[in-house]
Amino acid sequence: MPDGVWKRVLEDVESWIGETEQVVLCFHGAGEPLLHPKLKEILSRARGIRGASIGFMTNGMLLDRSWARFLVDLPVDWVWFSIDGNSPLINDRYRKGSRLEKIVRNVEGLIEEKERLGSGLPVLNFNMVAYPDVGEKEIDSYLKKWVPYAGCVSISKFRPIPSKRLLSEEERRRISYRPCPLLYRQMVISWDGKVGLCCEDINMEVVLGDVTEEGILEIFNGKRACQVRALHERGERERISLCRECDVWASDEVLSEGEREISGVKVKVLEKPSGVVYIRL
Repeated sequence: MPDGVWKRVLEDVESWIGETEQVVLCFHGAGEPLLHPKLKEILSRARGIRGASIGFMTNGMLLDRSWARFLVDLPVDWVWFSIDGNSPLINDRYRKGSRLEKIVRNVEGLIEEKERLGSGLPVLNFNMVAYPDVGEKEIDSYLKKWVPYAGCVSISKFRPIPSKRLLSEEERRRISYRPCPLLYRQMVISWDGKVGLCCEDINMEVVLGDVTEEGILEIFNGKRACQVRALHERGERERISLCRECDVWASDEVLSEGEREISGVKVKVLEKPSGVVYIRL
């Protein structure tokens, strides 16, 4: 993402954000954000926007001590780690080129920096994909490893690319359809300034606008975005090719809820169509 795009976006947000708005700025997407040569500058600029919560998702390979100090000193509000297993046999096989041993060292370095400065930020969250050959033993080991340091740990349901199916046939009959919440609470801006329909639109199939030509609020409340929402509200989402076979509208539906203690930490356990979420109490 070139300077002209991210600077324009942040200036735009700063121009209208107030005390009543809650804006979360997520600096990630289909790639690894730590590869961006100006990510520190971007995060520093975003930190100056009053009322904005900032963070990013990372595979952790490049998050060395220098990065750890920066993230705690700034601070960023949260970091999501995508780590797919608690053993190299699992993680390194699915994440080609990554090394779990190095990732764990990097995460532990960030934890140590937080402890050294007595800081609660950034809040650390972890996500693991439950691939078909990943058993309960691996998942339990993952939870025991990271829950003590996390605000949230999620075990996501495996979806083969490009599938957006989450619901079983029984769940599809039982759960009443509702317009997709992502259309009302999310704006995905690509590296070139194009605005996609949602986070599932990784190839920018449905372009709602361009932030280099229009303001964020103009696009969010614009004709194209409103047309898409209206189709969902009328139950006609099948007219949008990207939405036709998508269950992500139901991803936050709570199927069951309970509490559990993991490694001495009490967590709320929410089972959803997208997976199981463990939230620190």
